[in-house]
Amino acid sequence: MEYILLLQRAWQIFVRNKFLWVFGFVAVLTGQDALWNMRGALRLQPLTEALVNLPLSTANVLRALVPVEAGALLGVVMIIVGLIMLAIGCAANAAVIGLTQAAERGEAITIRSGAQLGLKFFRPLIGLRLIFHIPATILSIATFLVLSRVILGPMVLGYSETLLALQAVGLLPILLIIGLIFGLLIGAIGIGADRGIVLEGLGVFAALTFGWQKFRQNPGKYVSVTGIFVSTGLLIVLLIACPLAMLLSERLAELARLVPVGADLTPLLLSSPLGLVTGAVLLALYAFATIYTTIVWTLAYRSFR
Repeated sequence: MEYILLLQRAWQIFVRNKFLWVFGFVAVLTGQDALWNMRGALRLQPLTEALVNLPLSTANVLRALVPVEAGALLGVVMIIVGLIMLAIGCAANAAVIGLTQAAERGEAITIRSGAQLGLKFFRPLIGLRLIFHIPATILSIATFLVLSRVILGPMVLGYSETLLALQAVGLLPILLIIGLIFGLLIGAIGIGADRGIVLEGLGVFAALTFGWQKFRQNPGKYVSVTGIFVSTGLLIVLLIACPLAMLLSERLAELARLVPVGADLTPLLLSSPLGLVTGAVLLALYAFATIYTTIVWTLAYRSFR
C-alpha cells in the first residue's frame, strides 16, 4: 500500500505541473538515463563515451564532423561536448528533484524556479558523476584489455572485433552481468547522493557518504522501488516493442539489405513519416519515464530514515 500511495502521489505532482515535461525532454536529449546514469562505463564503451555518456546521435554527428584519423582531436571534442551536455542534463535532474520537494511543501513551482535550482546544483552533480564514472571506466577498460590480451595474445583487433572475440568464448555476458550488478549498486548510492546535494546542500564527498548510508539503512525500499520500475519497464517494452516490430519490420528489412552491419539506423528510420512519429512517441515516453522516476525516487527518499 505504501508504494501504491508513493506512485499515486508522484503522478499527482506530474499531472499538476505539466511544465516538468521541459526538464524531462532536456534530460533525455542530453543523454541522462531515466534511472541514475552509469551506462557508458559499465557497458565497455570507448573511453570518451564512457566518461560523459554522449547520446548516440550526438556521438555520430561528432564522428561525421571530425575526421576519424584525428583520433585525439575527436576524443577531446567528444569529452568537451559531452561535459556540456552532462551539465545541462544534471541541471534538469536537479530541477525536478528540487521542484518535487517544493511541491511536497506546498510551495508554488515554475519553470523559472526549476532553472534556478538547476543552475545552483549542476556543478556538484557533475563532480559526483565523474567521481563514479572515472574509477568505473578505468576498471572497465583495464578488465577489457587484460581479458583481450589473455584471449587474443599479441593480436591487436579493433573494439568491435575484440567484443566479438570475448563473446565467442562466453566472457562478454559475464562482464556485462557484473557491470549491471555494479551499476545497480552505484545507482542506489547515486540516487541518495543526488538528493543529498540538492535537498540537503551537501558537498560532493559528503553526498557520497550520505548516499551510501541511505542505501545501507533502507535496502528493502531501494529494491522494492527498483523492482517496480524494472517490471513496469519490461511490461511497457513488451507492449510497445511488438506493435513497433510489426509496423517497422518491412522498413528494417529493407535497411538491413542496404546499410552496412553496425551502422546507426536511427537517422534512416526517422526519414520516413512512420519512423518520425515513432521516434517522437518514444522520446515522449522516455521523457515521461525520466520525470516520473525522478519524482518517485525523491518522494521515496523523503520517507527514508
